[in-house]
Amino acid sequence: GLYSAISLGVEGTAMSPFSQLNSEQRWALAFYTGSLAFGEAQRDSGQAAWSRDQAAGLVDDLASLVDMTPADAAARQGQAGLEVLAYLRAHPEALAEGRPAPLHVAREHLNASLGHYHAGNSKAAYGAALSAYLEGFEMAESGLRAVAPELVEQIEHQMLAYRKAVRQEGVVSEVERRHGELSRLLGEAARVLDDTSLTPAAGFVGAFAILLREGLEAILILAAVGAVLVRTGRRDALPWLHAGWIAALAMGAATWALSSYLIEISGAGRELTEGFTALLAAAVLLYVGFWLHGKTHSDRWQQFIRERIQHALHGRGLWLLALIAFLAVYREVFETVLFYQALWLQAGPQTSGALWGGIGAAAAGLAVLTWIIVRSSLHLPLHWFFGVNAAIMLVLAVAFAGHGIAGLQEAGWLPADPVQFPRLSLLGIYPTVETLSAQLVLVALVAGVLMFERRRRPAE
Repeated sequence: GLYSAISLGVEGTAMSPFSQLNSEQRWALAFYTGSLAFGEAQRDSGQAAWSRDQAAGLVDDLASLVDMTPADAAARQGQAGLEVLAYLRAHPEALAEGRPAPLHVAREHLNASLGHYHAGNSKAAYGAALSAYLEGFEMAESGLRAVAPELVEQIEHQMLAYRKAVRQEGVVSEVERRHGELSRLLGEAARVLDDTSLTPAAGFVGAFAILLREGLEAILILAAVGAVLVRTGRRDALPWLHAGWIAALAMGAATWALSSYLIEISGAGRELTEGFTALLAAAVLLYVGFWLHGKTHSDRWQQFIRERIQHALHGRGLWLLALIAFLAVYREVFETVLFYQALWLQAGPQTSGALWGGIGAAAAGLAVLTWIIVRSSLHLPLHWFFGVNAAIMLVLAVAFAGHGIAGLQEAGWLPADPVQFPRLSLLGIYPTVETLSAQLVLVALVAGVLMFERRRRPAE
C-alpha cells in the first residue's frame, strides 16, 4: 500500500524511501496521497453523508479504512461509499470524533437484535446481541464497576439470558421480556454514569483493584516458578523466566499503542485473544503442576535434583520457562490495558493523578506479595515446597480454564447457558453451565491423577 511505498520506496524507480519521517508522519502522508484520487466535491458530499450516518458499516476503524479500496467502497455502498471514502481519507481523524457512548451503542445493537428476531432472522439477532456486549457494554464495564458493581453483574447475567433466548429461538414474548429488562438495566447504568462522576477516590480504588486483581495470578505463577529455580540451584535459568515476563510487558505496551493510535481491536478479537491465551496457559500450568507434584513423594529427591533438574533445563526446557512467564503475564497485561483505557475515558484532569496513584499502590503491593511468596517458599521443607507450588499451579490451571471458556463464550464461539451460582472471577468461576462443567472435569482429572500417584508410590 501507500504506507509501504512511502516507508520503503519503490525499487527500480525514482521513488525513494521517506526514512526521515517518523511513523505518524508517514501515515499522514499516505492518507493525504490517497485523498488525491478524489475531488473536493466528492469529499464535501462524503462529509455530509458521514455526518448523517448514511455509510453505517462501511468503515469501522483505521484498519478497515486502510484496507478499503475505491472499488470495495463502490461495490458495498455505491456512490455514497466512494464519497465517504474520499472524506475519510482526507480526514481519518473523523473516525475517532463524536463516537456514541458505549451504552448507547449497546442499546442500538440490542434494538437491532430484536428487530432481526421479529423478522425471523435469529442468526442476525444473535450476532447483534453479541455486539451489544462486545462493542458496547464491555467498553463501559470497568468504569461502571467502580461505582455500581452489582449493576454490572445484573447486566452481564441478563445479556447471557437474552442471547440464550435468541439462540434457542424461544417465543417472541420471552425474547421481548428479556429485551425490555436488559434495556431498563442499560438505561439505569447510563443514569448512574451520568450522575456519578469518577471521583479521585473512586478512580484510585478502581485503578488499584484492576491491577491487583489482574496481576495476582501472574505474580503467583512467576514467584512459584522462580522459587523452584532458586531452590533447586538453577539460578542460571532465571534470565529465561525474566525474559518471558519482560517480553509480555513489551507486547502489552505495543498492544496499548496499537489500540490507542493505529487500530481498534474488535470486541471479539479481545475476547478470543484472552480466551485462547488463558486456555494455553491452563494446559501449560497443568503440566507443570503435575510435574511438581511428582517430586513431592520422591524418596530420592536429592538424586533427582542432582541428576535431573541440574541438567534438564536446556533447549526446550528453557523455552518452556519463558513461555510460562509470557503467557501468565501477557493475558493479564492485555486485559489490564483494555480496562484502563475504558477507565481513563471517564477520568477528568482532577482524577488522572488518583488513577496513577492507584496503579502505583497496586504495583507496590504486588512487589511485596512476590517477596513474601519467594521468601516463605524458600524456607519450607522440600516436601512442602514442591507440594505448595504444585497446588498453586493446579489451582491456577483450573482458574485459567474458566477464564478461557468465558472468553470464548463472550466472543460467541461457545454457547453460554447461565445458572444461579456465585461469580468469583479471581478463581475463573463464572455462572454458566459450560465454564463450571469444564472446571469440574479439570478438577476431577487433577483429583484422579493425584489419587493414582498416591496409590502408585509407596509410603515414604
